[in-house]
Amino acid sequence: MKENQCESNCSIHESTNAYTDDSSSNACGCECGCENTNNNDNCHCCSTDPVNAAKSLLESSFFAALKEVHVEKLKKLIEKEWGSTIDKGVELTFRVMEKQWQSSISKSVANKEFYSELEKIFASGKPTSK
Repeated sequence: MKENQCESNCSIHESTNAYTDDSSSNACGCECGCENTNNNDNCHCCSTDPVNAAKSLLESSFFAALKEVHVEKLKKLIEKEWGSTIDKGVELTFRVMEKQWQSSISKSVANKEFYSELEKIFASGKPTSK
């Protein structure tokens, strides 16, 4: 779906965009590309006909809902067919990332100690002993 490309002379969007927080979408809900800005009446989303605007909104909503259903169905099938394999991969990833995280923490502590000691050396002009 294309984002709305209506120019500022689109009467429906001018009058209603002020009431919406999302400036990336148009107020009538349609998604179209209105390249012909000289005659907005030919553009279904820039028409002043509220029935046409509602039709466009419903058509757009239908396809958005259809996509959501497809995604949910695919997620269920993927979980059913590949779930145990995905679980094993996730568990392996978690174990490896946990080790890397702990290693990073240890390295960070060592680096902080190094910088702290180095700071003391430069501040006093001589090394400190532990």
